[in-house]
Amino acid sequence: MIEIVAPYLSFWSKGAALTLGLSAASFPICVLIGLTVAFAAVSQARPMSLAAAAYINIFRGLPEIIVIFVVFYGSNIVLTALGQSLGFQVGGTNPAVAALVALSIQFGSYAAVIFKDWMTVFPKGYTEAGLAIGMTRFQIRRRIVVPLLLRSATPALGNLFLVMLKVSALASLIGVAELSRTTSIIAGSTREPLVCYLIAAVMYLVISAFSGFVQHRFEAAMERSL
Repeated sequence: MIEIVAPYLSFWSKGAALTLGLSAASFPICVLIGLTVAFAAVSQARPMSLAAAAYINIFRGLPEIIVIFVVFYGSNIVLTALGQSLGFQVGGTNPAVAALVALSIQFGSYAAVIFKDWMTVFPKGYTEAGLAIGMTRFQIRRRIVVPLLLRSATPALGNLFLVMLKVSALASLIGVAELSRTTSIIAGSTREPLVCYLIAAVMYLVISAFSGFVQHRFEAAMERSL
């Protein structure tokens, strides 16, 4: 049985690398979106706070697969229309890029809630101390608020990354050859679905363990820097 699946190990490795790469590329973008939206949500400017609330509620309420489909097919329609208006043919959207954008946008709303919740309990004394020594509000946010938020929210963000890692399997539905799609193809070729999916399960666990190790090192680095 092992002899049957062994020739496909390199194929599996590429799928696992794409799964990890897709999540690793999307995650910093979603964190940046989350921070931006969270600051907008607590802003005293009414239009900004309403726009942030609308973003959070819309994307938290939509299934991930719907967002992936809308981004993929919607961007293809836009590119086709743009090409026709300019008089030349435009290639379709790369499925991996569409999945990256969709995951970043959707999980940005989850990250925004995490940061917003921490902002509600953030000690005001830090801001007052920064203002007292002549720092601007932008400097206070960049040097004090954001580092402390990242430090406090690291465990929740780590869990969010693991969820993103598993949800990235939905990218297979638009043709991204990540780990789950790769496993499905190999299972069809070898006719050993149980063995193939058990191997995929082990690979997902290895990726999760590696992600947990990186999270632990990041938490340690944040502790040393503050």
